[in-house]
Amino acid sequence: MNEHMQDNITGHTPPCLEQKIDKTTYMVEVHFSEKSTQNLEDKLKRVILHDLEYGK
Repeated sequence: MNEHMQDNITGHTPPCLEQKIDKTTYMVEVHFSEKSTQNLEDKLKRVILHDLEYGK
């Protein structure tokens, strides 16, 4: 992980995707709400259906 990453309130470093495009490095942290009512399968179905309906 990058030295700029910080631990979250649980003391763990969140997962991070790092992609360099030209001279810019993009870092995307992944986080999940503990109050979420959807599981991963429900979220993926929603994303797929949205892509099918509206295109990418």
